[in-house]
Amino acid sequence: MKTVTIHTDQNVKIEVELASISQRIGAALLDAIILVSYYAIMMFIVGMIFLSTYRESIFEERNLEFWEVMYYIIIFLPFLLYTPLMEYLTKGQTIGKMAVGIRVVKTSGENAAFRDYFTRWLFRPIEFYILNFAGLGLLMLVINFFVDVLLATVSARSQRLGGIMSNTIVIRKSPQRNYSIRDVLSIKTNDNHKTTYPGVIQFTDEDMMLIKKTIARVEKHQNPETKQFAIALAQKTAEQLGMQQPPTKVMRFLRTVLDDYIVLTR
Repeated sequence: MKTVTIHTDQNVKIEVELASISQRIGAALLDAIILVSYYAIMMFIVGMIFLSTYRESIFEERNLEFWEVMYYIIIFLPFLLYTPLMEYLTKGQTIGKMAVGIRVVKTSGENAAFRDYFTRWLFRPIEFYILNFAGLGLLMLVINFFVDVLLATVSARSQRLGGIMSNTIVIRKSPQRNYSIRDVLSIKTNDNHKTTYPGVIQFTDEDMMLIKKTIARVEKHQNPETKQFAIALAQKTAEQLGMQQPPTKVMRFLRTVLDDYIVLTR
């Protein structure tokens, strides 16, 4: 599992999991299957309508030009620009990427712009290779595949050439490591624990997961931004517990809340 720390524009550090090579290859294969299926089905439909209309038309040359335009609008352009358009409309995902749970983002963690998706596509136009599968098209597809895999393997951020040029990375939408309440239970094993905040039973497991991750992040990243987030979380938690004064020992308070929740709900 490869991770990278993203520094947001607010100077907050966030650790995310990068998509694996196998996930990215799987997404590309799924997209290729979808593209070939779309091309074949649309060519059949448009071709059947064209042949039927062409036989009945008096102005055959004009009719032919019309259907050539329809071919480019309905089949060629959507097929060719599938990847950048899909990623732009869905904030970094194609259908293949959706299926395997990955997406494209800027190295700052923000959504990429259309020019970023288009730049990525320029350095690996798989749609163009499919349209020109014979001859140089197949050769370029193989070369591009091996170069991309090599770069993604050696790159610290698993970036292929298009990712480097557009300053984007591919991340997992959901972490491979899924925390559960069992992970929280392992924090506290003292059966004689004295409850300090009985009101914690109003919270949910998800609330406690946030507290646990915040504690871990503060311990790992000693910077003002993570500490400020912990302070804000502690103040909000104290407010929900009906406390008149915010806690002075923030980390101790968060750990106590977590311990109390475990003891009262396990």
